[in-house]
Amino acid sequence: LADLGSGILHWSVDNYGNGRTPIMGNIIAAFQGHHSAPWTITQREFGNNVHKLCIPFGLPTMALISTLAGPENGSVTLFFTVFCALEILSQEFHKWSHMTKKEVPSWVNSLMDIGLTIGRVPHAQHHIAPYDGNYCIVSGLCNKSLDESGFFRRLEHIVYNLNGIESNAWKLDAKLRARTLRGEYRLEN
Repeated sequence: LADLGSGILHWSVDNYGNGRTPIMGNIIAAFQGHHSAPWTITQREFGNNVHKLCIPFGLPTMALISTLAGPENGSVTLFFTVFCALEILSQEFHKWSHMTKKEVPSWVNSLMDIGLTIGRVPHAQHHIAPYDGNYCIVSGLCNKSLDESGFFRRLEHIVYNLNGIESNAWKLDAKLRARTLRGEYRLEN
């Protein structure tokens, strides 16, 4: 589920808002700017790379979840602790996918090889304009089914119908916009 969560977050901040958006503006600016300078993520130290995701997934969120779940539901707290930790770490997994095999420790390459973290080739597919798929950055296991089902195009259509706001992917690809508005949600390969 953390892979799915990372994809939904990544899709939303890639496509909506900007650096002035309340609360999430810094995250949005970082994700959207990443497309024009993807190598810069590889130059960030761990804390500098993941700290922005501590806003939606850090200690205040975990304290709230734990309080709402109550002491009798420790498994709920444990689930969300692991989920939030993976969401925060997804940014580091994402960084590794932009680095060469020689630039990361061998255990990182092993994690990629067995599919526990997003691989280089699968993530590179996201970095093709209009950046309309392959959003999941924990392991990337959800990407194929989400893209083939048209999950994110459906969400974009719903957002557009609710408030008239077009996704950034639509602004980069008029054909994608037209297909989505016709209800053709699957990504073309």
